[in-house]
Amino acid sequence: MTGSADEPKAQTPNDSLSFGRLGIRRAQLLKNLQHFVVAAELGSFHKAADRLAIVQSALSRRIGDLEAQLGGRLFEREPTGVRLTLAGAALLEDASRILREVDLAIRRFDLIDSGQVSLLRVGFNGAAMMFAPVPDGLQAFRSTNPTVELRLTPMLSEQAFQALAAGTIDLGLAYDLGYPHSLKSRQLVLDDLALALPEHHPLASRPKLVVEDLEGADFIGMDLAQSGLMAEKVALALHSRGVAIRVLMETGSTEATLSLVAAGLGIAFVNRSQAGRHPPNVIIRDVAGFSVPLPLKLFWREEIETPVLLRFAETLAAQFGTAGGVA
Repeated sequence: MTGSADEPKAQTPNDSLSFGRLGIRRAQLLKNLQHFVVAAELGSFHKAADRLAIVQSALSRRIGDLEAQLGGRLFEREPTGVRLTLAGAALLEDASRILREVDLAIRRFDLIDSGQVSLLRVGFNGAAMMFAPVPDGLQAFRSTNPTVELRLTPMLSEQAFQALAAGTIDLGLAYDLGYPHSLKSRQLVLDDLALALPEHHPLASRPKLVVEDLEGADFIGMDLAQSGLMAEKVALALHSRGVAIRVLMETGSTEATLSLVAAGLGIAFVNRSQAGRHPPNVIIRDVAGFSVPLPLKLFWREEIETPVLLRFAETLAAQFGTAGGVA
């Protein structure tokens, strides 16, 4: 009987050995980087050894190990001390950043472990920020929950679902495009698509636009690799009315799309919430007979639901005046 696809792959002794060696090498590299940074900042192995409370020969050995690991020289030895090579100077910048992030991770862990602060990682769709209740809700939550650290990361809706599945975010502020999931959610508002077009476009002067007016029009479409579900919904809505358009190019963000529309390179569908926040020579119009409802929701995995997470959801929902509960 074969195992299911969900069962973890059994580790072989070689896998365990390789992983163990990798862990040792990583630990050695981090320790060597610490010694390297001190030596680089002081410009002297002697002074660095004193700072680190080790003998100079041990420091030289660690720098030599690091150079061997990286396969190149980090310092030029001079009578008055040491000078970084070009490669060493580049490594100093990266190593300093890595060590700062390690220190930050340790401090953050200590704070969370001691109950002094909580961490909430939120992935948000940039278009959602066009709704005033979103930034207002973030400010309200921060003011009433000062011990909660909010880490906000912009991402498209489809990326948010992938990040939730991978566990790299705790909450996704995203549009429900029909992406298959088993997440809990709280709807905030219902958005829709509208048409963005240059103010001097032939369609802009029409008192009313209907979907049939778009037949054969040049469009700036959505990047299929990042927004495939949204693009599919648009295509289905047009096909249902027998309308065919020409997609001249694709973009991965609303900002880029509106810039191209402003340059007169085509027209595009954007979230209706963009109305009032677009370039001055671009207008946003509704199109009769065309609608792609976009519920904006908060999503999260049930197994990581915490009082802090629920307070965040309730705070944002209250800013929208959203009644009803969690789905």
